[in-house]
Amino acid sequence: MNAIEMYELMRKVPGVNPFAATCQSAHETGRWTSKLWNEARNGAGLKAGTDWMKARKPYILIQSLEWDGKQTVQRRSKFRAYATPGDFAQDYGEKIRTLYPECVKEADNFWGYFAGLYKGIWGKWATDPIYFTKLGKMAASLAPELLGKGWRSRMGLALNLAIDRGTLDDYQRKAAEKIIKEVEAK
Repeated sequence: MNAIEMYELMRKVPGVNPFAATCQSAHETGRWTSKLWNEARNGAGLKAGTDWMKARKPYILIQSLEWDGKQTVQRRSKFRAYATPGDFAQDYGEKIRTLYPECVKEADNFWGYFAGLYKGIWGKWATDPIYFTKLGKMAASLAPELLGKGWRSRMGLALNLAIDRGTLDDYQRKAAEKIIKEVEAK
C-alpha cells in the first residue's frame, strides 16, 4: 500500500475526505509498514470493542502507545482485523458516518475533517493530545504527491475555509498556521 493507492481507495468511501483519511492512515500505520497494517489491514487504529468481539470478528493484539491524561503509556489492545484494504475502508467509512458527524460535515475540507475527529459522539478518535498536529504534519508531507501542483496554496485555502467556518479550536488553528508557515518556508 502507498499513499496514492490509499487515496484512491478512500475516494470511494461516502462521507470521508480521502486526503484526510489517507493522512490519518499513513500516520496510524507508519506509512503502511506497521504490524497493524501488515497483519490486520487496519489502516486507522480501529479497536475491537465489545460489539466486534461479541460478533466473533477477527482481531489482533498489539502493544500501542496511549495517552492516560498525564503521560504516554504502553497498553496491549485488541484491534480490528480485516481481510482486505477494501474491507477496512468500508468499516472506517461506517465508523466515520456513524460516530463522527463533524467529519462528514467537513468532508470537503481536510483541516475541518481532522478537527472533527475530536468531536465524536463518544469522544475523540485518539488519546494523543497532539494528534491534530501530527495529522497536519502528515498532510504537509503527503500534499505534494496527492494534491499536485499548487499544493501549498491548496493547504492554505483549506485552512482559511476551516477558520471561516469556525471548525477549528484555537490550538488547532495555531498548529495549522504553524504547519502552513513551515510549508511556505520550504
